[in-house]
Amino acid sequence: MSRNLEKLLTGLSAKKADLIILILTSQNIETRVERKNKSFDILVNHADMKKALIMIEAYYKENKFFKLKQQLQEIPISSFKSYTAFSIMGLLWLIHALCLQYHIHEDMILKYGASALFILQGETYRAVTALLLHSDARHLAGNMAGMLIFGAPVITLSGFGVGPFMLLFAGTLGNLINAHMHKTAHLSIGASTAIMGAAGLLVAFQITQKAKPFRLNILMPIFAGTVLIAMFSQGEKTDVWAHVFGFFSGLGSGVIFFPLNRMLQFPQKNLIALFITIFIIASSLLAAT
Repeated sequence: MSRNLEKLLTGLSAKKADLIILILTSQNIETRVERKNKSFDILVNHADMKKALIMIEAYYKENKFFKLKQQLQEIPISSFKSYTAFSIMGLLWLIHALCLQYHIHEDMILKYGASALFILQGETYRAVTALLLHSDARHLAGNMAGMLIFGAPVITLSGFGVGPFMLLFAGTLGNLINAHMHKTAHLSIGASTAIMGAAGLLVAFQITQKAKPFRLNILMPIFAGTVLIAMFSQGEKTDVWAHVFGFFSGLGSGVIFFPLNRMLQFPQKNLIALFITIFIIASSLLAAT
């Protein structure tokens, strides 16, 4: 008869609960499951608590190479549930459509594009505004897809306000570094620098998930990120260096931002971050007038 039962794990999905039960029963550890709405709690005897935790930890250590970042708590990162990402995509489309409608497309690129020459002369706002401009419909569609694939998960993981700020920061920093490297009349536009920044941020999220000693497998997400750079840097007019600097800007800033975001827990955090993001974009658009 079961007695002295204590909760071992809580809030598990049905699939995860089945796996934990299988692990524990294989070690002759008595378990009981309690259902709460759509989640499940696992209970074991107090005397078996330590052994159960050791068995579960051992299982995940042995199987870490077969699944990418297995965790007891699942993190929902569906791209199609991020309304903020769709709002950003809508903004990019609206700006491109208005430029074509009023026949100011070329003028906007010259006035707001990331010109290395003008950025080095003090027009740093171009590093922000260039992210909003695209050369044609194909360029725009590619970056909108990138926002859905990479940007939306970043926003879901970090918040509706913090996420866009992180994307803007990575994209802007990537454009600034790119301008300082060229130091010529090099001109770059498009949200792809921020998209690659999002890929870097996702790598940073994987790296900062758990405080562990350095191991070679920690570098695996970085190797995956470099493959992404190669895949998304094809095309005659592609600014490869902007992609590279965007990715590493996201990676470097994400290593700082994600732990900081976990530490700062207050209700207005995302609203403040969203306001700052909108303020930076609005100020940059007005800077040239």
